[in-house]
Amino acid sequence: MLCSWRAQPDDAGRLSMFDQKLRPVLRPNALYYLRVLALSTVMLWMPMCLFFGAVFRRSEYIYRTDIEIVDLDQGPVGRQISQSALLLAAAAPDQQAQPRWRIRNDLTTLAATREWVRHHGWAALVINSGASDRLAAAVSGNSNTAYNPNDAATLIFNTGRHPIIELSYIQPALTTIARKAQMEFSEGFTRQLQGSGQISVIPAQNIVTLATQPVTFRIVDAAPLSFAIAPIVYLFSFLVGQLCVIGTLIAWKMASFSFFLKAKHTHVWLGAVTVVLVWSTYIGMLSALAISAFRGPSYSRFALPYTVGRFFSLWFTTAMVLSAGGMWLMSWFMVLTPELLALASLSLILPNVASTLTAVETAPRFFRWFYALPFYNGSMLYRYILSGGFPRIGLNVGVVLGELCAWVVILWLTTLVRQYTVIRGTSDVPGWYRGNIFFASPVPYYKDEKIEPEPEAEPFEEGTISITDSADDTTSLNEGNLGV
Repeated sequence: MLCSWRAQPDDAGRLSMFDQKLRPVLRPNALYYLRVLALSTVMLWMPMCLFFGAVFRRSEYIYRTDIEIVDLDQGPVGRQISQSALLLAAAAPDQQAQPRWRIRNDLTTLAATREWVRHHGWAALVINSGASDRLAAAVSGNSNTAYNPNDAATLIFNTGRHPIIELSYIQPALTTIARKAQMEFSEGFTRQLQGSGQISVIPAQNIVTLATQPVTFRIVDAAPLSFAIAPIVYLFSFLVGQLCVIGTLIAWKMASFSFFLKAKHTHVWLGAVTVVLVWSTYIGMLSALAISAFRGPSYSRFALPYTVGRFFSLWFTTAMVLSAGGMWLMSWFMVLTPELLALASLSLILPNVASTLTAVETAPRFFRWFYALPFYNGSMLYRYILSGGFPRIGLNVGVVLGELCAWVVILWLTTLVRQYTVIRGTSDVPGWYRGNIFFASPVPYYKDEKIEPEPEAEPFEEGTISITDSADDTTSLNEGNLGV
C-alpha cells in the first residue's frame, strides 16, 4: 500500500534510524545540536536581560522627571496653592516613584510656560495671572460677569515627549496633587467666608461656585499625542519593518554566493548597500501609508493634523532607522554562521524595542547608551512629527545618519572578508566555515593539491617514409652489423 508507513517502495535498501551504521553520523549531529541549544539559551538570555532590565521597576526612577510650579498670579491664591502643592508632594509616600516638584520664577506668561514645557519639560502647574484679583472681585461683587473658577489654574502636559511615561506617571501625579491642593484651598476659603460673614454679600450668581469650588483648573496638552495607538505607533512601525528587512537580508546572503565568485568586491558591496536602502525605503513608505490609513487626514485634538509634509517626514524617518539597523544586520550576516544570525537579530531588536517603551531618564544609568540606538532617536522624531513635542531634530537625525554611515564602512570590510573566504573555499553558501559538519562548498579548498593532467600524445599520421640514400646503404640486416 502506498500509504503504509511500514513498507514504502522507495525505502528499499535504506537504513533505520536505529541502525548502528548511522551512529558515526548521528553522534556528532546530536552533540552539535546540544551546543546550538546551549548557545541559543545564551543568545536569548542576554538580550532579554537588557530588555527587562530597562523596563523593570521603572517607577522607582520617576523622581528623575520634573513638574514645574509657575506662579503667574503672585497673590494669595498663587502662594497658597504653590505651597500646598509642594507640601503635598513632599508628604507623598514612596518619593522615588514621584516626580520632583520645582518652583520656576523665570516664566512670565502662560504661553511662554506652554512653549517651555513643549520644548523642554514634562508638565507644569500654572496659577494663572490675576487669579487672586478675580476671586476678590467675585467675593466683593465688583465684577459684572459670573466668576469662572477654571480661570484660576492650568495644568500643562507634554504627551509628545513620551506618551507611556506621561500617561502612566506624570499626569496621575500632577492631577492628584493639583486636586488635593484645590480641595485644601476650597475648604480654607469656605471657612474664611463663613467666619467673616462675607458670604451674605456675595452675588447670587457666584455664591454656589465660591462656596463649593472657588478654584479649579484647566488641562492643556502642549504637544498632544494621545490617540489610541500613540504609545506604540512608532514601536510597531520600526519593529515590523525591521523584521521584514531581516528576511530579505538572509535571502540576499544565500543568493549572492555566485556574485562573490564572479563580481568585483566594490560592486558586491554596493549591491548589498542598495538592497538595504531600497528595501528600507519601501517599508518606510508602507509604514507612513498605514498611519495615514489608520488616522485619516486629521488627528483632531489628539495630535497634529496629518499633512503631506508629515507623511514624507515619517517615510524618511522610518527608512533612515530601518537602513541603519539593516546595515548593522547585513554587516554581521556576512561573517556569521547560520546559528549565530539570531544573535545579531536579537541584539539589535530587543534593546531597540526597550528604548522606545521607556524613557531613558526612567531607566537605570547603565542604559544611557540607549541614546545612541536607532529606534530611540527614530521614536523621538516620530513623536515630534506627530505632536511637535520635545524637538531634538538635529541630534536625532545626526545620530542615526552617523550610525548608518559607520555601518556602511563596516559592511565594506565584512563583504571583503566574505568574498575572501568564498573564493578560497573556506565558506559555503549558507555561511558555514570549513571544519563544520554542515560545510559543503562547491569551491575547492585553496590548499588542496591540484593534479595536473598528463599531456596527450600527438596523434600518429599514417604514410610512407622516403629514404633517399637507400641504394647506397650496405648495411646487412641479416648480419646485424648496422654499418659498425
